[in-house]
Amino acid sequence: MKKFFLEINTPKGSYFKGEVEEVYLKTSNGYMGIMANHESLITCVEIAPGFILNDGKRSFYAFFSGVLHIDKDGVKLILSNVESAESIDESRAKTAREKALERLKDKKEEIDIKRAELALKRALARLGTINRDFL
Repeated sequence: MKKFFLEINTPKGSYFKGEVEEVYLKTSNGYMGIMANHESLITCVEIAPGFILNDGKRSFYAFFSGVLHIDKDGVKLILSNVESAESIDESRAKTAREKALERLKDKKEEIDIKRAELALKRALARLGTINRDFL
């Protein structure tokens, strides 16, 4: 399978630079698989699990909001954060999911609904990455 250059950056710096076969992630238009020679594109990346395929092996990640830029030179992801499946603490993600769900159920005025919704999305992305239940 033909490879292309992928660069992933976060506010903490460069997360990944290298040749890969495919990137699969969720954009504002739904899930998208990106392979070599993809048409040029700029779009938003959603908080969701995904993977990078390299040498026939999938590595799973929780991709957090950002921008996807595809051009003739390759693919650039500028994300607020990215976490590999191996780095995710499942019990912590489950606790975060339950806490966010409780906040959303409570609906007290002092609860920041948008913040709780984002916390829930992040927790679900982490759990989906670990369990690979997005494929």
